[in-house]
Amino acid sequence: MSYDMNPEFRRQLWLGFSPTRLVVLPLLLLACFAAAFMSASDHTAQALAYTGAALFAVLAWGMGTLAVGTSVMEELTDRTWDQQRMSAMQPWAMTWGKLGGASAYGWYGGMLCLLVAVPAAVVSGHASNVLQITLAAILCGLFLQALLIAVNLQLLKTSGAVARRGGVWVLVVLVLQIVTPLFGMGAEGGTVIWWGQPFANVNFGLASMALFAGCALVAAWRSMAEVLAVRQMPWGWPALALLCTGYLGGFAATHRMATLGLVGLAVCAMLTYLALLSEPQLRPLWQRVATRTASGQWRAALLQVPRWPTTLLLAVPFAVICTVALREPQATPWPGMALVALHPVAFVLLMVRDCALALFLAFAVKNKRAVAAFLLLMLVLYGVLPWLVGATVGNPLLGLVQPLLTQSKLSVVIAAAHAVLALVLLRWRWRASAP
Repeated sequence: MSYDMNPEFRRQLWLGFSPTRLVVLPLLLLACFAAAFMSASDHTAQALAYTGAALFAVLAWGMGTLAVGTSVMEELTDRTWDQQRMSAMQPWAMTWGKLGGASAYGWYGGMLCLLVAVPAAVVSGHASNVLQITLAAILCGLFLQALLIAVNLQLLKTSGAVARRGGVWVLVVLVLQIVTPLFGMGAEGGTVIWWGQPFANVNFGLASMALFAGCALVAAWRSMAEVLAVRQMPWGWPALALLCTGYLGGFAATHRMATLGLVGLAVCAMLTYLALLSEPQLRPLWQRVATRTASGQWRAALLQVPRWPTTLLLAVPFAVICTVALREPQATPWPGMALVALHPVAFVLLMVRDCALALFLAFAVKNKRAVAAFLLLMLVLYGVLPWLVGATVGNPLLGLVQPLLTQSKLSVVIAAAHAVLALVLLRWRWRASAP
């Protein structure tokens, strides 16, 4: 029985490996380890372990991640991406072919480093949790690589230059925020309380990194499907919101209902605005959604729906949870919660207003900078206008422009008025821009 290797994986291996590179990298690593060995007068095993860990980070996290992030961008430069899109490969095959093949050389060097670092750590007396930390380092590399290819594929829909710049900056931020806590996972005796259950630091960090890596792989796969024009049901974005809410909400020691609602509402808002800004809001796309919905083709309509409406709808139950939790005196430690109990509902209505205004700007025939115009409008609505009204008129009318600065029930009424006005404008623009 013959087995056909993934053509994209094979192509990336041919691009990344050569006989010279296969020989040069082990020789360079050997020279580095020899220098570390001779530089350490004593504790040579510990020096080799630290050197191997540092080189692993450079090769697997640095070189491998950058190679994966630029794999699509290089094809755009070489004008071979259209051929890839026209191939018969499925999104998952294309994803793991690029992910595994482009990063293979970095992992090749990283594994060579681990072959020295792990035994040296055991010999130096640091055997405890070595295997867990090694597995966590591998999972961290997989997470970085999968997330970067997902980010670049998303930014690819707007501009290749933006994707190239954005991918590098995402890598820098992730390395600064993730790699440093990873080295502290091996602290013995520490525990993490999550959903009322104690977990050892190492075990919890390892499980968290496995969860993050799995989410990044799913994100890369679904992003590849979007770029290859393979339509999928819009379950990924709300699933990510629920997963993030459950993970972050588990750290709350008390008032879990209120915390879960607030975290869920914040996560849904963040993902809604992120998708709203990163996805092109084209009128023909929404015309297809409207046409399929009018004809009763619900599945076909869902396949066309962008990501942001899913988390906007998911924000509604979280707002209800917040309102219920804030109305109960024993649920929150702060006095006067009844005055702001309905603010989560008002916040969701303002999200509806903002999304309607974003579509209003995007559907304009001559507006080529809809994202910039939307950001400027948000700056005016949330910053400049409340500041101006507060400085000139005073607090009595401040709630008319910023409903969240008024009391509970009034904030919902004013926010609903804002949302209705934005929807009326959107309806007018929809009719005016009809072909």
